[in-house]
Amino acid sequence: MRSWAWFFEFAIAVAGAGASTVYYRDSTNSYLVAREADNRATLIPDDPASTKLLGFAVHEAGAKFVLLRASPSPLTRALYWSDGSAIWRAGLDGSGPEIHVGAMLEVTWIGAHFGHAASDVTLTVEDVACVDIVAWSPTRVTCVMARPARTVASTKIPLSRVQIATSAGATPGVQPDFDALVSTPGYAMPLVQAITVTTTLLNPHTLAIDAGDRAASSLYFSDHAGGRVYLASTLSSSLRVLLSGAWSVHGLFVLGRSLYFTAEANGTVQRVDLSTMSSVTVPGSGRLVDFAWTPPMLHLLYTTLYVAEKGGKLLAASTSGTPGVARRVLGGSTMARLNGVALGPDGTLYWTETNTNVVARTSLTSVGRQVLVGGQPQSILSWPRHVYALSSGTGLYYTEYAGRISLLPLPGAPSTVVNAAVSTTALGQLDGRVLGATPLDALPFYALE
Repeated sequence: MRSWAWFFEFAIAVAGAGASTVYYRDSTNSYLVAREADNRATLIPDDPASTKLLGFAVHEAGAKFVLLRASPSPLTRALYWSDGSAIWRAGLDGSGPEIHVGAMLEVTWIGAHFGHAASDVTLTVEDVACVDIVAWSPTRVTCVMARPARTVASTKIPLSRVQIATSAGATPGVQPDFDALVSTPGYAMPLVQAITVTTTLLNPHTLAIDAGDRAASSLYFSDHAGGRVYLASTLSSSLRVLLSGAWSVHGLFVLGRSLYFTAEANGTVQRVDLSTMSSVTVPGSGRLVDFAWTPPMLHLLYTTLYVAEKGGKLLAASTSGTPGVARRVLGGSTMARLNGVALGPDGTLYWTETNTNVVARTSLTSVGRQVLVGGQPQSILSWPRHVYALSSGTGLYYTEYAGRISLLPLPGAPSTVVNAAVSTTALGQLDGRVLGATPLDALPFYALE
């Protein structure tokens, strides 16, 4: 059964589009459906692993990524993005793409000689250090970690790739002769009788890194399927559940010890104190309950929260002060469907318009919409989602739903840095339509979530 939100989104697009095309996902999540005004439907095969870019974050500066693999990654600055089943990362120029979080693993070793404390053991799974030990005894150790590999329901980890080590030595896998060895006088190496591996598949969506801390090592992300917000490390395999009951989080922002996220169920923005884990509604964001559209992305400047609303408005709400006070920064067409918003160091707001295929900006001192990318016939821009303004003010990144990440110098022309899905059928078909379009042709609409 389809939700009312899906039906409302679909109905609005058809009613307002005339002869336009509506794109949406089928109930099996296996196809993109292109439905014309005369009700003709075209199914576009969709590989969930590579044809949607849901979340995006940029780590402009930080410590080297270490501990993940036997040889430390050379990345010191990185792009992060999610595709619905994994979180990827690459250099700021798109080089060296790799999966950073592919699943959550809980691994338990049962045996003997596991040291005198948790600090005595070193645990590795598939050559990745498991640093979060959640339970320890001399005969049982459990750790939780992010698996940096594509993971599906049928994936099994060979026990020979699971190892425990102490100062007395390292033991991979399990010992078939455990009973004989455990009774051997003077035997000190870890003995493993059994290993259990529990895999939790993830549905990562929105991503956030503290842009105000150049040495930040925490990566936050929401999980649509489980209604959770996770905290991962950019330096290690550390991964844990931070919040539960957080459903359909489309906006996520962290600054210092405060985490902000949009609550789609009631149209508000919540602030979580990461020191106490207490949660409050941001004053002024409560008025968003009156709108039909939930704010998907947000950005913060000191005590002002900037929210891009799907219905075409950019709003500013104070993070402290009198509840109910919010102001509209810019109002646009409800057809535009705003998605990403970012604030440049000079006070310029940038945003994306998914339905009209536009990346635009405005100054906070002289409000006026300026289109940077898209908006012209044959513009190659397909469902833009996220935007990130570089702290240097020299450019910005923007993403497209079907898997592209581009860098736009200011001034200058955009260049593609990540082509995660440029060769797939979905994006290829859409690019072909855009290239051959005239100003009078139908406008593609976005209804993919």
